[in-house]
Amino acid sequence: MAQKVSTRSLNITFAGVEFSSPIGVGPVGRPFGKNVTPEMHAEILLKHAEAGASHICIPTCKYLKEETLAKLQETAIPEERPPLHPKQVRTMRIETPLSPYGLEGLYFLSTPFWKDIETERQFAAHSEELTKILMEKKSPEVRLIANVTGLGGLPETYVDGAKRYEELGVDLIEINVSCPVPTTEGNAVEYYLQGRFPARWHGALIGETPDLVEKITREVVKAVNIPVGVKLSGETGFPRLVGIARRTKDAGAKWIQAINLPVGIAPPDIYNRGKPLWPFCNTNPFVGASGAFLRVQCYKHVAAIAKFVPGLDVAAAGGLVMPQHVVEVMMLGAGLAQLCTGVIEQGRKLIRRSDSFLKRFMEEQGYQTVEDIVGLGQQYIKGNEEVDFTARTVVSETDELKCNGCGICVDNICVARYWDNGTVKVREEHCSGCGACILACPTDAITLVARD
Repeated sequence: MAQKVSTRSLNITFAGVEFSSPIGVGPVGRPFGKNVTPEMHAEILLKHAEAGASHICIPTCKYLKEETLAKLQETAIPEERPPLHPKQVRTMRIETPLSPYGLEGLYFLSTPFWKDIETERQFAAHSEELTKILMEKKSPEVRLIANVTGLGGLPETYVDGAKRYEELGVDLIEINVSCPVPTTEGNAVEYYLQGRFPARWHGALIGETPDLVEKITREVVKAVNIPVGVKLSGETGFPRLVGIARRTKDAGAKWIQAINLPVGIAPPDIYNRGKPLWPFCNTNPFVGASGAFLRVQCYKHVAAIAKFVPGLDVAAAGGLVMPQHVVEVMMLGAGLAQLCTGVIEQGRKLIRRSDSFLKRFMEEQGYQTVEDIVGLGQQYIKGNEEVDFTARTVVSETDELKCNGCGICVDNICVARYWDNGTVKVREEHCSGCGACILACPTDAITLVARD
């Protein structure tokens, strides 16, 4: 029998703009490869749209007027820069080859590519040409989001970029004060502590300076007539992220993107005197870290902003590697879900699968519109003091037919489980129903049950 095709529409209004689906792709820089032209870049992004992505985020969108450049050179810290390396990215799998673990994600190592204003102009020219190609070739319903970056700590550099990309026809502006790569350079921490920066992009160093984030947002909002959002760093913790989000809303932002990559570092080679595991690389720098493990951070950001900053739309990214994850972030409060590392690991079929899953899910669960799903789980987010685990009425129970006698649930920190003639037993008077034994069990032999 042929599978029934859902007729549900995935249309959703986000920041006042109509999207054909909540599912899109984030600004994952240029495609991996050398000598990438705007035409090559556009071809890859258009394939994402053909696979079902409702929106495309265009990375590193910048533009600089001459008067802004003059002001930047007056205010920025002068610096001596080493010779420019070719822009390259290398990845390393984060993996724990032991059940129940596995592939956790990727580390991204980038060679330096900010040297001087001329280099910044080259990146700006690439993104501008890319945008023009996308505007010409994309379907009308595919939305473009300009990921606008600035230089130094000067708000005018963000304003110039936002105005230019509004002229080019993008649908939304996303202020990028979140990229981890600029934070990984040797002097970055000192620049942050001083609150003064050289004339180049500084990503999350700016995003962790709330006064500057608010000022940049306010100036960009005043300068353009399309919705403005701010992309938060994965480094911004709770509840600090709520404070920054409120300040961006007060400055006129209509939406928040949560989150960009946090900073990580690869483990050393313990069998080679701590040398780097990076292939063909003589250093082990701090890098951007991505993968399924980011979902914990993403969920926290989305839920917190939706709960504590009502009226600010949220776009979610980070660790979304299954179609079900799209629904999860939407129920926590996200209006858009952006697939990034999942597409790298699984290909564009993840976009197609996510669109199909969402339509079937809505049909099966009786949701008429996508908006019916957004924020549905917020009603259950309450203060910890309101939690009732029904302590002393829930205990763990073992199915002896499924238990393989491995003993992990006994040989850990549990005080309730013990061996009795080769069988695992539970002292119910000591069991709090915490469920840690369920996590440890490799055969799903343990469940929680209620006792009178």
